[in-house]
Amino acid sequence: MKLISLYIDNFGKLSDYSFDFSKTLNSLYEENGWGKTTLTVFIKSMLYGLNKTERTLYSPWKNVSSFGGYLILEASGRNYRIERQFSTSKSTLDTIRVYDLQSGFPIDKFGSNIGEAILNLNEASFERSVFIPQKDLNEGFNSDIEAKLANLIGGTDDSQSFEEAIEILSKKAKELKLNSKKGLIVDKKMELAQIEDEIEEVNKRMEGLPILQNQISQINEEIHILNDEKKNINNRILNFTKSQDKRAKLEVVAKYEEDIKYTKKLLEENNFVFNGHDVTQEEVLEYRSKNKELQSLRTQYEVKKSNNRASMKIEKLEKDLNLTEIPDEETLDHITDQIMKYNNIKSVIQAHDTSVKERKKPKLGIALTVVSSVLIIVGVALFIVGFFMGKESQQGFSIAGIAISILAILGYIGALAAFLVNNSQNNALAVGGQVKSYDYEKIHLEEELREFFARYHLYSSNFTNNMFIVRANIQRYKDAQDDFNDISRENKDLENKIKELENAIQHFLGQFNSSATALTTEEKIGELNTHLRKKKEIEDQLSEKESLLKTFISMNQLDVIDDANFSIEEENQKIADIDLKIDELNSEKTTLLNKCAEYENEIAMLDEYNSERENVEIDIRIMEEEYRLLNLSMDYLTHSQNCLLEKYVKPMKDSVNKYISLLLKDTEDYSIDVNFNFQFMTEGGLKGIDSYSRGYQNIISLCMRLALIDCLYPQEKPFIILDDPFVNFDDEKLELCKALIRTISKQYQIVYFACHKSREIHVKAEDKKTIPDAVTRPIFQKPTPIRASVKEMLGEGVLKDEPKKPINAERPKRLSIEDELLEDLTRVKPQDVRPAQVRKIDATTIKKDVQQATPKTQKTIVIKRQEPESDEPKVKPRTIKINK
Repeated sequence: MKLISLYIDNFGKLSDYSFDFSKTLNSLYEENGWGKTTLTVFIKSMLYGLNKTERTLYSPWKNVSSFGGYLILEASGRNYRIERQFSTSKSTLDTIRVYDLQSGFPIDKFGSNIGEAILNLNEASFERSVFIPQKDLNEGFNSDIEAKLANLIGGTDDSQSFEEAIEILSKKAKELKLNSKKGLIVDKKMELAQIEDEIEEVNKRMEGLPILQNQISQINEEIHILNDEKKNINNRILNFTKSQDKRAKLEVVAKYEEDIKYTKKLLEENNFVFNGHDVTQEEVLEYRSKNKELQSLRTQYEVKKSNNRASMKIEKLEKDLNLTEIPDEETLDHITDQIMKYNNIKSVIQAHDTSVKERKKPKLGIALTVVSSVLIIVGVALFIVGFFMGKESQQGFSIAGIAISILAILGYIGALAAFLVNNSQNNALAVGGQVKSYDYEKIHLEEELREFFARYHLYSSNFTNNMFIVRANIQRYKDAQDDFNDISRENKDLENKIKELENAIQHFLGQFNSSATALTTEEKIGELNTHLRKKKEIEDQLSEKESLLKTFISMNQLDVIDDANFSIEEENQKIADIDLKIDELNSEKTTLLNKCAEYENEIAMLDEYNSERENVEIDIRIMEEEYRLLNLSMDYLTHSQNCLLEKYVKPMKDSVNKYISLLLKDTEDYSIDVNFNFQFMTEGGLKGIDSYSRGYQNIISLCMRLALIDCLYPQEKPFIILDDPFVNFDDEKLELCKALIRTISKQYQIVYFACHKSREIHVKAEDKKTIPDAVTRPIFQKPTPIRASVKEMLGEGVLKDEPKKPINAERPKRLSIEDELLEDLTRVKPQDVRPAQVRKIDATTIKKDVQQATPKTQKTIVIKRQEPESDEPKVKPRTIKINK
């Protein structure tokens, strides 16, 4: 089967595009984004249609209502033209037409799934065989491919016989027993358990029937006793009411009793609120006072809580003075010491500055010395005058003493002043050497102190005053905290007192049944107070009515005529109670009689239950045996299928070996199992192709694909589509694969796509054999593109035909490897190694096949490729070991 030509009306980014296929190799080299993958999907869609994802992905870029085209191909010696139009809105609006170009008539024998009818493969199998996109090169085989291989070898057209048989058997087995909770067998076992429960229940009822009958006898005896008692009461009432006068007086008594009874009922209803507790008016008033005190305390608490000025003062101090971190006493003492140290250094520096100024005035010391000397002389003169005057009078000695004292004091002061002045000058000279070190220490202390006071927003250089302010603020903050703590303690005391009062009131009120209308505590206490007053009123009324009744009975001597305790109302009530009791006993008796009848009916069905249990047990045994046979049959079928698979593995392996020997000259030994799992045989054991590079995996997968196609189509060769599958190959492997494609194009029609110049396969001029244009269209149809026909139907006019895109006709340089590949490919053919005809699987041959099969044995097939004799050193022959 071969592709002849195609035309794309609209499909993805391709529009009004046509292409005529060569019978052998069709190589299309286009850059990325041209639409190569779109073209391959178009060919597939003509055969299998589009799924939902593809329909969205390949909708045309133009704003049209439908898209598609046609594909002309040859299959089984006849040419067919497939026309498909896909709707952009609903898949139900898609159209498909197939024409037989020999007759020119439309045909419908293929249905909508044309590819499956022509290629005998479903869409998934098509993508795993002749359709080789790059991304799916490593896809494995599916059941449809295995079934087709098996049918090719077995010589049967029933491709689904094994799968259908397994499906039918599996479905039946699942119906019988899907798992431990579902299935017919489980249902039957549940039914059996239910029947056994019924039988057990019947046996219990057989034991309980005598008990029920005994209960009925006891009820009959009780009813008889009650009837006798009722009869006696009626006789007493009859005797009591014989006299009319007596009857009238008794009616008055009855009215008194009724009134008293009503009053007692009112008292009982009123006392319901007290719930059986005794309470006095004083207690209610006490708890009302406590409730008022509670409300007052709550008000005080809320006021104090909202007017907590100490808390506000603390927040203000923390915000304004940044007192969130209060320094401790040690820090404050340290800062105080630093201030004193700073002031001392400052005093020393100022004293030094003063002494420097004094050195500029040296006459001050001399002047003080002179003044002190003059004062001493004056003192001496006064002493002399006083002495001489003392000789004449006592007053003179007093003057002399005073003068001496003044002289001594003035002299001392003068001498001391002179000494100090001179000494300060000398000290100033000594201190001058230390001033520089004091200046540095003063600057350091000043920075430390300024940094400390800046935390509290104090920037004055009077550090002593700053420290006073800081200590004052801290004391204010502590006082505020003390006030806050005092208020908090007061609030806590209020909270405790409030809680204590609440608990006491709630405990008191919790003893009583308050009405739904009394919501607040005050309302509940008021309700209690109201009911207390009402209780007092009703009790007074009751006492008065009982006293009136007693007086009436005494005045009429009713207590002498009859028993004072006798009451017609009470006797009638006794009769009513007896009737009610008899009705209850009769009802209970009816229930027991019905239950006895039910028990007797169920006991009568015991034989039927036993028979039903036996039937269900037989059904379970039959189903379990059927389930066992179904599983055994599936095992036989599966084993037979595996035996059959082993028979078609050999031609597949021979074909794989042929292609691998062409592309991998120095490969390791490998094996292929019946599920076509490819593994290399290394010193460490079998290793899957996943352990090798991506390019190596692609080569193995390509060989598997080509071998699969050889086995699937031993007679009529199909077309093969390759969408740039060699992207992971190195230069050497790429050239080998390109040569391989050229060689197999002599047997298969190849449609090859590439997006890189290095992967392009040049087509030789002699290989460009196209099918005549006459066979590409029906004999009655003019060569008009389908797009023109569709647009003509839509009223859009007929477009001019565009020239068809030519095929690259460059003649590449002949590769010497092609002759070797052609020789190797023609050396072994799939039909040469096809096994003999195999029997068709049926029920009569399954058991015999299973008995002959030995699935646990292992057989190794060694296929050696003989190299041609030459003078070159012999190379170790390649071996293929296949485990099955």
